[in-house]
Amino acid sequence: MTPDAEKLWLKILEGVKTQVPLQIYTTWFEPTIGESIAQNTLWVKVPNRFFVDWIEEHYHSMIYDILKIEDDKLKIRYKLAEQTKETSSTKIYDTDASHLQTRYTFNNFITGASNKFAQAAAMAVASAPGKQYNPLFLYGNVGLGKTHLLQAIGNYIKEHSADAKVYYIECESFMNEMVDAIQNNRIMQFKNKYRKKDVLLIDDIQFLEGKEGLQEEIFHTFNFLYDAGKQIALSSDRPPQGLANLEERLVSRFQGGLVCDIQSPNIEMRVAILKKKIATSKSKVPDEVINYIAEQFSSNIRELEGALVKILALSTFTNETINLNTTKELLKDMVTVKKIITIDVIKRAVASYYNISLASLKSNRRMQSIVKPRNIAIYLAREYTHLSLVDIGEAFGGKNHATILHSYNQIVKLLNKEEEKKELSNILKLITTD
Repeated sequence: MTPDAEKLWLKILEGVKTQVPLQIYTTWFEPTIGESIAQNTLWVKVPNRFFVDWIEEHYHSMIYDILKIEDDKLKIRYKLAEQTKETSSTKIYDTDASHLQTRYTFNNFITGASNKFAQAAAMAVASAPGKQYNPLFLYGNVGLGKTHLLQAIGNYIKEHSADAKVYYIECESFMNEMVDAIQNNRIMQFKNKYRKKDVLLIDDIQFLEGKEGLQEEIFHTFNFLYDAGKQIALSSDRPPQGLANLEERLVSRFQGGLVCDIQSPNIEMRVAILKKKIATSKSKVPDEVINYIAEQFSSNIRELEGALVKILALSTFTNETINLNTTKELLKDMVTVKKIITIDVIKRAVASYYNISLASLKSNRRMQSIVKPRNIAIYLAREYTHLSLVDIGEAFGGKNHATILHSYNQIVKLLNKEEEKKELSNILKLITTD
């Protein structure tokens, strides 16, 4: 370890610490060490391959923005503590790169009841880009695999058609490029860059909300590519009709292809995800530890894998045997003991808050005094339980999938209003103290 490398990495970490939650910092960044500087490269030691993948996936841009302040000529690469050989970080991004990360493939995407339809749709798009399901719109909560599927589409197409011009970008980065192009009088180059693509993959499209100039450019780029028979695939944390302050013409185009939701994984799928991750490492993790992690982190795959990474990092650095006791101790700050929220708990809280009967929530009555509480109860069931739309429908009087989704989206549209947020907050307090 060289002092200059250690000092530089600590400066970068100081910047990181101001931009990420403390739990993220202690899990992903505290175990890393600046080791050496050679050939314009800062080498950073990390516990295992998972750290390289996660840091590159979620924090690449942030780290390089901080690095530029200290030294804009350096690159960052990573050395695994569990290996002796050095490993390059994901390729350095440039304007000609596809921005795809090769580890995102269909082969390593764990499929279950919560995502099999989205996976099948993504595979169909990758097999015949521009021919069907154009655009493909994937939506779901954070950390459920939307980015993985988007990039798997791109990687599959590039593997089977080397000349295809495939490009993946986050919506926020798209806006930053557009602003830079306007400021530097390069707007035509910017437009041409995107309109020459055969496949355009845009992540986190909800970033469009309320940004009229960005919506205008996306609209024209979308039309140009669509009319040319090029494939477009998008992801969001909400369905198109649930995006606030989005022009109707964009909503219409996003809905014009295939819209697929991805739900939270069930316990069997979470165990499968953990076992697949463990299989790529040299560590041995007892089944009781795997089951414990799977039970504690049920709604977000990133949190699930983050807990596993923390356990594997302990094993790498200390050579301690992984067991249930050490796992519980190490994860105690990540695990929040929560009351189990069921549909019955939600319905009781909603009925109490609005002073209506439980039976009315299951009814088909269309009075506004009933419709809104029912929609809120359905929204909360979708957000805070792991039941399918079909199961939620059964709990609300046998309503079908489309009706439940419509009710959910009605509340999503209201969430930009402070009054609605306050109502939901009050109901949640009732739920958690019921």
